[in-house]
Amino acid sequence: MIIKIFKKKIIFFKIFLVLIFGLNYSVVAESIKIIKKINNEIITNIDIINEYNYLTALNNDLKNLNLDDAKKISEESLIREKIKFDEIKKFISLQDFENEANNNNLINNIIQNIYANLNFSTLEEFENYLNKFDIKIYDVKKKITIEVLWNKIISSKYKNQVNINEKELIEKIKKNNLTSRDIVEYDLSEIVFQAKNQDELENKVSQIKKSITDIGFKVTANKFSISNTSNVGGRIGKVKENQLSEKIFKELNKIQTGNFTKPINMGNRFLILFVNEKNMISQELDEKEILKTMIEYEKKSQFENYSQIYFDKIKLNTQIQ
Repeated sequence: MIIKIFKKKIIFFKIFLVLIFGLNYSVVAESIKIIKKINNEIITNIDIINEYNYLTALNNDLKNLNLDDAKKISEESLIREKIKFDEIKKFISLQDFENEANNNNLINNIIQNIYANLNFSTLEEFENYLNKFDIKIYDVKKKITIEVLWNKIISSKYKNQVNINEKELIEKIKKNNLTSRDIVEYDLSEIVFQAKNQDELENKVSQIKKSITDIGFKVTANKFSISNTSNVGGRIGKVKENQLSEKIFKELNKIQTGNFTKPINMGNRFLILFVNEKNMISQELDEKEILKTMIEYEKKSQFENYSQIYFDKIKLNTQIQ
């Protein structure tokens, strides 16, 4: 039985290699190629196919990409993952990693959010869906575990550098009467990118805008965004206006549903937000509850900055061949 399953997968891989890389079947039959080496880890053409399957399962619009772009997105996604996993292994054993993957409630909650966004009601439905892409639920758990543990490292390293101006947030709550009134709730997606200078910024913005016009925001997020949300087409989800910084809220307030903001400078990165939905909701909350929510959102934003700084630092010292 195991041999039959293995043979079936080999045939699947060969067919996909032909489709993705345009290779001659006889060449495919004879070769599994090393595409990249990340320190002591390798990325093969099979790995890239598996990554493409995974990304496509989470964002079906990727099927509309040309093969070269699909290959590049999958390769870059794997490089980021390998670099992070290599760093994680400096702090925990592989056994501890397995325990986290199988027993962490946060990971299970993230998976639940993923399949809910794909309009599945149960884990079983999600698993059946993944099988169509030759992906197992453990493959998803492993990828999410890497991100969760990476975030733990960032939190541990930079927790003393996070600076929250609570007085400023309290003033915002009082000024905008955020405790009791109708407020805007956004459903957002994002593209996060970096630029070293003004020329590079203008060039990237031009490319991103053209890509959004040609292939849509979700696939453009896969293609250009350096955020973890790129795997799900940049989807952030629902965010209330009282969670947002003044800078972000001002930009969102200028646009309507189906549009995106101009690039917002977030320190070491730029952020473009797309409004999937925009609704008015009624709320009546205690000031302390709102302040807590705002603090958590601000912490998340600052940790994302530090995460990118740390990743860039590690990548510079990583041997990529």
